[in-house]
Amino acid sequence: RIFKLSEAMNFPLFLTMCLLTHASAFTSTSMSLSNLNQGKFSYSGNVVVVGGSGRVGGSTVRALKKYYGDKLRISVGGRSETHFRESRKRWQKLAPTETFDNVHFLSLDTDDKASIEKALEGCDLVIHTAGPFQRKSRSEVLEVAISGGIDYVDVCDDSKAADSAKLLAESAKKNKVSAVISAGIWPGIDQLMAVECCDLLGGKEKVHSIEFSAFTAGTGNAGTTILSATFLILAERVLCFKENVPLYHNPASDFKKVNFGEALGDKTVFRMNLIEARTCNEVLNIPNIDTFFGTAPEIWNHLLALVAVLPRKWLRNRNLMQSFAKFSEPIVRLTDKLVGSTNAMKVSAVSNDRETCQISYAHRDLEECVGIATAAFAASVLRGDVRHGVWFPEEAFGDSEKRKRVIDEAIQGNFLWDVQCS
Repeated sequence: RIFKLSEAMNFPLFLTMCLLTHASAFTSTSMSLSNLNQGKFSYSGNVVVVGGSGRVGGSTVRALKKYYGDKLRISVGGRSETHFRESRKRWQKLAPTETFDNVHFLSLDTDDKASIEKALEGCDLVIHTAGPFQRKSRSEVLEVAISGGIDYVDVCDDSKAADSAKLLAESAKKNKVSAVISAGIWPGIDQLMAVECCDLLGGKEKVHSIEFSAFTAGTGNAGTTILSATFLILAERVLCFKENVPLYHNPASDFKKVNFGEALGDKTVFRMNLIEARTCNEVLNIPNIDTFFGTAPEIWNHLLALVAVLPRKWLRNRNLMQSFAKFSEPIVRLTDKLVGSTNAMKVSAVSNDRETCQISYAHRDLEECVGIATAAFAASVLRGDVRHGVWFPEEAFGDSEKRKRVIDEAIQGNFLWDVQCS
C-alpha cells in the first residue's frame, strides 16, 4: 500500500551544491499538504520574540508578519538595540513586501529576571528563540511568563533545559498558561511527523520502532548559534532506546546513508543526541528509537566527528563553543553560499507487524523554515488550541485535527512533503 498525502505543484528549483572542486545539481518538486498557505491568517495580541535579532528569532518575526496578519503587535527582546536595527534592515531586504517599522526593540537579558519582567509587561505570548539552550539549568523566561500569566513557546533542543521547563507544569496550569517547548522544525514538527506515522500504522501501541534523520546543508543559513549548539551537543552521549531500555552511543558514530527523497537523494548521517529520542519514548512509549543527523559538504561530517573527540570539558563550555562558532563564521558563511541551506527531515516507523511508514520533508532554507514552524506553534497557542500546562509537541497536539493544522501551517514553502506507508 502506498499513501501519498501531498499533491505536487511542479515548479523548477535549481540548487547548485559545490565546495571547492565538488559540484552537483538537482531539480526539486514543490509539495503542499493543503491550501492553507494561500493568504494571511488574522490574529491579535502582543507578542515578544526573545532573541528576535538572531537568525531563528528574526525568521520567526518575518513568518508572524507574513502569515498571521498585521493585528499582531510584535516586539523583539534582546541585549543590543544596534544588533536589532541591523537585523531589521536585513529582514526588509529578505521580505521587501512586508513592513517592519512597527516591530520594536525591548531591552532584555535572559540572565536578568528583572529585565525579563519589565520586557514582558503587557505581553500575551512570549516566543523564546535565544539559544543555545545547552547547559541551561533554569528556564528563567518561562518562570517569568508563568508568574505573569503569559503564554509561551520556545525552540529548546536540550533535554536538561526541557526538564527545568517541565518542572513548572503545575504552576502553568494554576496560572492558566499554555506553553509548548521544543517547538521549531526539529525538534518540533518532526515530533508531530512521528505522531502521524503512529496514527497511520494503527496507533502508537502498534509501533515497534521510530528513526529520526535530519539533514542541513552547511548551517542552513541559521547563524552561529546553530553551530555552537552543534558543538555543545557533540559533548553528549547519544541517547537511544532498545526495547524501552535507554542506551548511549558515542556522538558522531555509526555513519550511514539515508535517502531524503528524489530531489536530495542519499545523504550521510551519523548518531547525534537529539531530544526527540527522549520525548518520543516518554510521550508515545515507542520502545525502539534512534536519532541521526548529517550535513554538507561531506567533509563537514568527518570534521564534526573529529570535533566530537575533543575533551568534553571544552565541548561543554558554552562561552568557549560560542566563541569558536563566531571565529568560524567567515568560513561557515562562505560554505553556506557554496552548498546552499537546504533542510530535510525523515521519520521512519515500523510496526510490530513489520508494516512501515515514512514521512519526508524538505525546505530550501533552514533559517526560513524554522521561523515558519515556530510561528505556526505560536499561532496555535494564540487561537487557544493548547491546553494549560507545559507540553512537548507530541503532548500538546494529540488531537489529530489540531495537529494537522499546525503541520499544514508549518510546512509552507516546502519543496517536499511525502508520506509513504507499506
